[in-house]
Amino acid sequence: MAEQLVFNLTSAEKKSQSPAERRASRQRFELRRASLKWLLETGRPTAAALDAATRISKFRADIAAFWSQPVRNMHDEGPSQILRPVRTAIIQCCLTRAECWPDCARSQELLPKLCQLKEQAQAQEAEIRRDEPELRDGASLFEEYAVWRYEDTVNPEYHRIRRAIAKTEHAVYRGSQFERIRQAALADQLYLAVPEGLIQPRELADGWGLLWVRNDMQVTVAQPPETRNCLDANRMHLVQNMAAASADAMRCVIGLQAHANGRHSFVRPPRFHRRPVHASLGTEQD
Repeated sequence: MAEQLVFNLTSAEKKSQSPAERRASRQRFELRRASLKWLLETGRPTAAALDAATRISKFRADIAAFWSQPVRNMHDEGPSQILRPVRTAIIQCCLTRAECWPDCARSQELLPKLCQLKEQAQAQEAEIRRDEPELRDGASLFEEYAVWRYEDTVNPEYHRIRRAIAKTEHAVYRGSQFERIRQAALADQLYLAVPEGLIQPRELADGWGLLWVRNDMQVTVAQPPETRNCLDANRMHLVQNMAAASADAMRCVIGLQAHANGRHSFVRPPRFHRRPVHASLGTEQD
């Protein structure tokens, strides 16, 4: 929470960590910082938050964001236009491959199989585009933005491969945080952010986008996510969880400490350094 925002671990917490743990904590912090910077600069969301719950309390999103648009207020009271969330996104940040999948003894066996199946699916999709041009969405003017209804193909081999992909993905991702977040259906777009090259696009579950973070903190979109249209109520659920998560940051900035009985005490607010620094994903900063 607060320490993730300003990285002000106490001296006791720092002493309890080994040098390797301190380095990993710093790298994890920088991974999230680079991903948030990329999101704010390229996406320009209405708001973003750290550690927003995707369900009532479990499975927190490392970074969550939403975009709003003004719509006409259908009621007689209040402003003539109100803001409505029209898109949401979640970014999960992982520093190691082990964090990306549950403790499955067969994961290393299944991942190459999953990659092979997705390569076969892409080859079949190329054949579908050639043999069944009627499946192309006519609303797309440019080929790179064309949408194809592959699910409507008469190609039996493609359907067999897609069933095999779904079965393999279920075996790999079952019970993982990524699968639970996807099932919550709160985000129109889902991203996994990792150090550059750690995860390959074909190792992802279908629908997820992949961000590669270089050592110099630059972010590359290794694979764009599929956009799903979430329900308005689901988007609002995430927006409210983002507001709740941001309350901890607000208390930290203003110098308030929350207690279990609901009371707050005044504490010294953190000092924020505004001088630019050279940030690096792989180098621990003092």
